[in-house]
Amino acid sequence: MSEDAIQKFGATIKDYILEKPEKRPKNRYVNLLVLRELLSAARFTTDGTEANSAVIRIGETEETVGKLFGRKQVASDRRTAKAVQRALITDEMKKKKADWDGCSMEVTKMCQKCPECALFGSAASEGAVSMTSRVMYDEAYTIRSLSTVVEEFFQNAPGDAYVKNATSGIREPDFFKEGVLIPCVVTLKDVTLEEVLFFMNITDRNSRYGATGTRFGKVRNHILGVYAGGREGPSSLEVTREIILALAGTSDQEAIQKVMSADTLDLEKVKAAAVTGYEDLASRHRITSIKVDEAATAEVLDAIKEDSEVASLLTTQLGKLDDYLDVPKK
Repeated sequence: MSEDAIQKFGATIKDYILEKPEKRPKNRYVNLLVLRELLSAARFTTDGTEANSAVIRIGETEETVGKLFGRKQVASDRRTAKAVQRALITDEMKKKKADWDGCSMEVTKMCQKCPECALFGSAASEGAVSMTSRVMYDEAYTIRSLSTVVEEFFQNAPGDAYVKNATSGIREPDFFKEGVLIPCVVTLKDVTLEEVLFFMNITDRNSRYGATGTRFGKVRNHILGVYAGGREGPSSLEVTREIILALAGTSDQEAIQKVMSADTLDLEKVKAAAVTGYEDLASRHRITSIKVDEAATAEVLDAIKEDSEVASLLTTQLGKLDDYLDVPKK
């Protein structure tokens, strides 16, 4: 592990992280500003057919945009996090719990002993423990309008049997087009340095947020900055509005609609607008924070790109969980 990058990062945010997890909240926040970029067509639906959407207002302009639910983000990140754990620290976990088989996303089967459960929470397992998540997601929205970013594909999947039930197998689901940009703010509360690094690594690794049944759509997560402070940062919706206004250059309705109906958007301009928008919002909301910019964040991600480095930080975090996971008997 590049000790310099990690030590510098830890020293920068040290006042807003914990040495080890504690059972009572301390109101220490680490906010990650993330821009999710679709690298291929994706399905973000609830009913399997219609794209998730919402009506938002920017100034006098009211527009329907695409929506990425928070629960889709957290479910996808958790699947990735649990898979990383199974691959990297099974031996270490078995020293703690001999029958540990890698934990699971089944709501009644989570082990409640691993770093992932401790960070993301587990309230519905078979054990008599309820663990509150310390990762908070917002609903996130597309910058461009729904009619611009979504198209309907005709799918015919008749199967290959000569004789089958009388179902057509024909569907016309909505797909979000490649190139769609979705700004997100994800907040970690009362976490350790190892948990921040683990979450950043998962965000960097994860590339599928689409419908669970198909996992259509490849995603690249750009972490534009890490902001640590005593208050939670602005919401994803607020940042999205600021990006649209910045790209339009004015609150004029025609200029806003021109941005929201554009065929494509310049990635670098959107990234710059997201950072400026987040920081302007934080200033207006009287939120002070310590900033680690995109370049410094990239150095940290480079330092933990190897599986061995992630295994090391997970093992360190595992050693900090004994008191946190211990529940006093009634």
